Amino acid sequence: MVSYPAYMETIHSTWLTALASQITTAVANNPFTGLVGYNPATDVTAMGTAITAFQTIVTALDADNDYDLFSTSAAAQIEAVYSPADNIAARTSAHANFLDNEITTKVYPRFEAGMRDINAVMTSAFTIGRAIIELDRNDKVDKFQADMEFQAEQKRADLIQGATGEMIRMYLQKAEFGRVIAAMWIDELRLKIAANQDYLTEGKAIAGDLGRWPLEAYKYGANMLAGIGGGTTGSVPVDGNKTARVIGSGLSGAAAGAMIGGAIGGNEGAGWGSIVGGLAGILGGAQ
Repeated sequence: MVSYPAYMETIHSTWLTALASQITTAVANNPFTGLVGYNPATDVTAMGTAITAFQTIVTALDADNDYDLFSTSAAAQIEAVYSPADNIAARTSAHANFLDNEITTKVYPRFEAGMRDINAVMTSAFTIGRAIIELDRNDKVDKFQADMEFQAEQKRADLIQGATGEMIRMYLQKAEFGRVIAAMWIDELRLKIAANQDYLTEGKAIAGDLGRWPLEAYKYGANMLAGIGGGTTGSVPVDGNKTARVIGSGLSGAAAGAMIGGAIGGNEGAGWGSIVGGLAGILGGAQ
């Protein structure tokens, strides 16, 4: 039987008794009891909801029907603000007054003077001549009005076409914004899943370290007791799980890289974004 000095045997006995109590307590108060992994089902469902919402917008796009709807809406809005009728009437009236003034001050005096020169004032030719002058005047007024209405109709058509194109552009831009928001939301949920998994993994590691700490502390004393016999026991370092932190940091770095790459644009943006994202992940995980 191997024996040691009394003081060593005494402390060894004391520690064995205390260690047995600590082990019993540790087993009874298992820090892992009740711990469960993070269930990402809700977040994954939210990802699907975001994708479905955007898919609904894309599926609803119909070139023919959408153009009809937008053009009808554009026409209604143009009609509400574009009313050239009063302006055409006013300009036609002004043009008619101008022609009347020209006829009264210039055309009729010349015509009547010519008819007097040939003594035809009291003939049917005089009456017919005045009628032709009036008819020409009316034709010019009608043509002026028709030209104004044609120009107004062309402008109206151009306004409707332009407004329709702008409305379609804004609608497609809104759809594109929906795609960007959906992508950002999915990235946010991915980071949330990674962060929650990191949190639970880190909590699990800390709980394990907390439960093992009193037991690990006895190894220092055991090493001292074993030292007299020329042997020592191993010691397990107490440290949290860094793997989860690296994963979370890596995802954060990737997200940052994607944002930077998107801001730069093109192949160069993708390259720089991947480099920045990788560095951010490595540096974040090393902390």
